[in-house]
Amino acid sequence: MPRQALVSPAAELTRAELVRYARQISLTHIGLEGQRRLKNSRVVVLGAGGLGSPVLQYLAAAGVGTLGIVDHDTVEVSNLQRQTIHPDAAVGSRKTASAAAAVRALNPLVEVIEHDVEITPDTVLELVSEYDVVVDGTDNFEVQYVIDAACALVGTPMVWGSVLRFDGQATVFWATAEGDGARTLDDLYPEQGSDPAESCAVAGVLGPVCAAVGAVLATETLKLLGGWGEVLLGRLLVHDALDASWREVPFGKSAIRPGTRGATRGAANIGEPYDAKVQGVGASSPATRLFERQAATTATTASASATAPGAETSRPAAPASVSPASVSPTELKEMLDARDRGDADFVLVDVRESYEHELVAIEGAHLVPLGNVLSDAAREVLPPQEKVVLYCHHDTRSAHAAQLLQQNGWDDVVFVRGGIDAWVREIEPGKPRY
Repeated sequence: MPRQALVSPAAELTRAELVRYARQISLTHIGLEGQRRLKNSRVVVLGAGGLGSPVLQYLAAAGVGTLGIVDHDTVEVSNLQRQTIHPDAAVGSRKTASAAAAVRALNPLVEVIEHDVEITPDTVLELVSEYDVVVDGTDNFEVQYVIDAACALVGTPMVWGSVLRFDGQATVFWATAEGDGARTLDDLYPEQGSDPAESCAVAGVLGPVCAAVGAVLATETLKLLGGWGEVLLGRLLVHDALDASWREVPFGKSAIRPGTRGATRGAANIGEPYDAKVQGVGASSPATRLFERQAATTATTASASATAPGAETSRPAAPASVSPASVSPTELKEMLDARDRGDADFVLVDVRESYEHELVAIEGAHLVPLGNVLSDAAREVLPPQEKVVLYCHHDTRSAHAAQLLQQNGWDDVVFVRGGIDAWVREIEPGKPRY
C-alpha cells in the first residue's frame, strides 16, 4: 500500500517552478503539494558514475530541492561510455565537481552539495544522516554493507541498484519501514562475497543498462519522498537487456537484527562510538564483520610498514585467515629501485587481463591474469619461495590473488594499494589511465 510521504511540503512554488514542473504537477499522484514536497526534499547520491548519472539528472529535473553528490575519484575517458553526466571536457577533473556542474546547468533551482570524500566507517554516518533518502550507486559490496548499516542506524531508506554486463538489479532497503516491509542488504545478500572478476572494470557493462536501472532508482526515490505508489521493499527488480525482460523476485528477512527496529534519525546517533552502532545492526551482520576485517587489515598494514621497502629481510608469513599486506606506489618505487641496485629481490606480477597490460603496465612486471595465478605455468613465474608483489587496475583483484597465494603455500605476498591507477597518478603521470 502507499506509504506516508517522507517530506512535508515546502513554501509555495514560484512562477518559474510552476512553469518548469507543469507536466509533473499535472499528475494526480503529485500535484502542487507533491511538487512542494520534492522542493523541500534532500537526497544524497553515492557515486557519480554509471548509476549516479541518470539518477542525478532525473532527480534534478524533477525538482528535488537539495542533491548531495558523493564521490572520490576523477573522470576518466573510459567512464564516458556509461557515466553520461560527465562531458569529454571533464576528463581529469573531480567527479563531484563535474556532476555538480551538470546538475546546476540542468536545473539552476536545485541546490547541490559536493562531498568529495571516500565512503568509510568514519565518514558514512555524516554523509547519510542529513538526507531524507540515500541512493546507492556504488560498485563495491563491502562499501555497500557499510552504507546499509549506516542507513539502518539512522532510519533512512536506501535505494539500491547494481549493473554488470547486460544485467541490472534494483530494490529499496529500509530497516525501519512500517509493517513487515523492513528490509536491509543483509536480507538480500547475507553472505555476499566480493568476486574481483565480477566488476565493470573486468566484465564490462552496457551503458544503456545503467540508464534503465538508474531510471528505476530515481522513480523509487520520488515515490518515497512523495508517499505515492508501491516502492520496491522486499522486491528485487531484475533486468536482462539481452532478452529485454524485467522480472520481480520477492525476498524476505534473513534474520531479526537486534537494534535496527529502534533506530532513529538524528544527531544523537552521530555522537555514539561507531563500533557500538555497528553492534546494533547485529553481531553476525556482514557490516560488523567488515569493520572487524578493516581493523585487522589496518594492523597488518601498519606492521608491514615497519619494514623498510627494499630491505632484504622478509615479512613473516601471514596466516591464510589474515588479510594480505600491501604497499603503496611510493613503497613499490623504492623497492624497484632497490632491486635495480641489487639490494632487493622480488617478483612483480600484473594480475590484470592482457589487453589491460598492453594499455599500460609497470616496467619489469610479469603478466599472470587472476584466473591463472594458481596454474602450473604461473609457478614458473612466481615460485612459492619467492617474495611476490601483485598489482591490478585498482587493488581488488590483486588483494584477492594475494589471499589465494597465501592459502596455497606462498609465504611472502603483498599487493599494491590503488593498483596501477594509483601508480600512474603518483609515480608515472605521463602514462595513460583507463
